[in-house]
Amino acid sequence: MSNNFAFYRKVVALNSDAHRNLKLSPSDITFDFARDTTAVLLAAVEFAEAGREYPIVFVRGADDKMRPVVLLGVREGENLFVDAQGKWDALYIPAFVRRYPFVMAEGANPGQLVVCIDEACAALNVDHGELLINQEGKLEPRMNDVMQFLQNFQQEFTRTELLANQLEELGLFVQQGARFDTVAGETFQLNDFYLIDEAKLGQLADDKLPALFRSGALGMAYLHLASLGNMRKLLDRIAKHGGETQKSTSAVH
Repeated sequence: MSNNFAFYRKVVALNSDAHRNLKLSPSDITFDFARDTTAVLLAAVEFAEAGREYPIVFVRGADDKMRPVVLLGVREGENLFVDAQGKWDALYIPAFVRRYPFVMAEGANPGQLVVCIDEACAALNVDHGELLINQEGKLEPRMNDVMQFLQNFQQEFTRTELLANQLEELGLFVQQGARFDTVAGETFQLNDFYLIDEAKLGQLADDKLPALFRSGALGMAYLHLASLGNMRKLLDRIAKHGGETQKSTSAVH
């Protein structure tokens, strides 16, 4: 669920020759592309804002690294924050979502990152919208802004991995699950995610805390724990999407 290309369908490297006169039409952008996405990666710098609306948990990637994600739903293939009109129903939209249809991907050389686009995105065209690459193949200011956003996101994402690694080295993560019961008698189970063990965090030796505080890992840990209260809010959204009345019996165990 934390795939870097979660909702991208046709990722290609941006090319000044192949993509001359490329435009982005804001009026053609909806969040339908993320309708089936249950969780997305989150950078540490986003925790304060995202934690007000979403539960933040951690997942272990195929490379065994621990990474934070925001939960957008509890049923596979459902995003409870995209409404019927394709609008995002929350004040804060994760950067992972906001960067679409652009993304950074590995290039031909090790460690090289290149700017890519999702050619399947209807908002990208050569007929109307904001010009990204002109007739001469040069980047327009709007595209420079996009590239800066992507670079900042990549840097923050790398920093977040380092912070999560600090917490894991101290043995603070514990695997958990969550059950959601609705008034209609349905039960939804989320498994294979990780939380920070608050008791273990509180028992850390005093000499471990300064490094966690200076790096920002300690603040990230407490913002994550505070965000778990939003698990119950997902029940409200299940009821809203399903047209049923909430039964307040969610539990993290």
